[in-house]
Amino acid sequence: MAVKKVGWRDWLPDWRSLGKIVFYLGSLYFLQVWVVVPLAAYVSDGGFFADETASAGAEVEQAARAHCGDYLQQKIGADKVEFPFGEGRVWEMGGGRYLVQASALVTDSNALARQVNYVCYVNYQGGDAFSLANWTLRGLDWRLAEQKQ
Repeated sequence: MAVKKVGWRDWLPDWRSLGKIVFYLGSLYFLQVWVVVPLAAYVSDGGFFADETASAGAEVEQAARAHCGDYLQQKIGADKVEFPFGEGRVWEMGGGRYLVQASALVTDSNALARQVNYVCYVNYQGGDAFSLANWTLRGLDWRLAEQKQ
């Protein structure tokens, strides 16, 4: 028995099969470049997946801070609430939910001012950020600041 020597041409398919492979690869390249990528760019640029609250940014955070101060004033029953200690911190938690941590100077009816540290959890439903009707209070906790001696 003679062993047949295998050459590189034995590994190539016939011309018809090779033509089909080239045609299919070219078709896939065309679909990828001219159909799939432009469609993906169109969908990602559209506003369908955009979060309404994310576009507002700093304005909504400022409104969350202001509304938490209003909620604090209502719950404590203070005559005046001031924020001389800075703006505090605001965390956007997604879905219109905000967590605000800050300090305030609360003045009661006896003109006694106390520093209060508070944390407020609010939910923004959309619309005008500075309208109290578009916000829901989810939680509020405060403590008197410790006196430094």
